[in-house]
Amino acid sequence: MEKMKMSKNLKMILYIASVLIVVCLVLLLGNHLPILAKGAIMTTAWLPSYLVCTMVTVLSKSTYQKKEKNMFGITAKLYTVLVFLSSSIYTIGVWLLTPGSLIKNIMLGIGLSVQLLLMFYFLFKRINEEPDERFYRNIAKSSSILFTIAIFILLGIATLIAVCKVFVLNAGFLYILVAFLLLLFAITYFITEKRG
Repeated sequence: MEKMKMSKNLKMILYIASVLIVVCLVLLLGNHLPILAKGAIMTTAWLPSYLVCTMVTVLSKSTYQKKEKNMFGITAKLYTVLVFLSSSIYTIGVWLLTPGSLIKNIMLGIGLSVQLLLMFYFLFKRINEEPDERFYRNIAKSSSILFTIAIFILLGIATLIAVCKVFVLNAGFLYILVAFLLLLFAITYFITEKRG
């Protein structure tokens, strides 16, 4: 048990280190972005990795506490697919947002292909659990909460565009926003499921 826990911690540390290396290579080598834009991109790059590591830690603790025979159920499948899908869309957003270079294209291309392969692996992985009424109820609660949050976010962006006439909204920002909303859906589902 201790060896497995140390292995998961090592995986999380390697994941965070790889995110840091990719962000540093993308932002600090060969581009002419202002320092404020680099700081904003680095901050948005660390938010999904922090949330992914937090969710993995919480999920691993809850699965060890239950000690169920079926370790990978429908809820874990939903979390895993949503996290990999949001991180893939986020990677595309960072790719479009930052200036092009060969190193960036290689690193982000490898990262995106690994994320998509893992997402499709977990998407088509068989589970023995069928969705029940509680699962659908939690999906409905999470969807309504996220719909409300998305409306407020879109109204905030529209207000920002109306007030700042020079504000440019490009495709990279929209991809990052969609990835953030998907990750937020996974978090709201997690909270509604834990609260019952």
